[in-house]
Amino acid sequence: MLLERLALAAIARITGVSERWLQMYVNQKYSQTPQEVEVTQKKQAS
Repeated sequence: MLLERLALAAIARITGVSERWLQMYVNQKYSQTPQEVEVTQKKQAS
């Protein structure tokens, strides 16, 4: 739902959870997501 750009208040209403719980859940998931991205170079076609 976040990818569809729904507001947290709308998501909370639709799912039946409190906005506070939803915000804590989103914050927890964000903190568990790696903040650095590893990029590897693609092999060149011969």
